[in-house]
Amino acid sequence: MALMDDCIEWLAFCDALAYEMKNTKASEYKLGIGEGLEQAAEMLRVYLVEYPEFVDPKLELEKYKM
Repeated sequence: MALMDDCIEWLAFCDALAYEMKNTKASEYKLGIGEGLEQAAEMLRVYLVEYPEFVDPKLELEKYKM
């Protein structure tokens, strides 16, 4: 499903972008934008979890951590 693939890719991008914004010379502005981006991604995640095709990129990477 093309839309689901796009949503999953967007969530992975948002997670990476929020991580970079909050952890590299973070000003108050960058912290606020990063937190807002995380909140928007989390809202989409909560909505998409009801669909069987959805594979959360955050959880997918967790299984490979040591």
